[in-house]
Amino acid sequence: MSLRELSYRADIAHTYIAKIENGSKPPPSDDVMMRLAKGLNLDDETSEIFFDLAAKCKRINDDKNFYLPADISKYLSNEDNAKRLIRKASKLGNSNEFWNELLKQLEK
Repeated sequence: MSLRELSYRADIAHTYIAKIENGSKPPPSDDVMMRLAKGLNLDDETSEIFFDLAAKCKRINDDKNFYLPADISKYLSNEDNAKRLIRKASKLGNSNEFWNELLKQLEK
């Protein structure tokens, strides 16, 4: 896919995408990341990798803040119960084993 085609599909200026690509602009906002993923027509697994890598890039450029992947940030901003669940789990100090078991249950 060409840069201009992605620009059209994601409704983002091609010059801005080029500047992100060559590093002359900082990592884009979550909204831009969501539009890029949609424009690239990424499947679920590839989208997760895309968002995770973008969040890592933001942390590299700003080591004072923690960044969530765009898809998770968007979801959590609209889901009060998900926020409550994460806060509750955090207070309980659950281990990776707990989270792995929860994931197994959700994937059934």
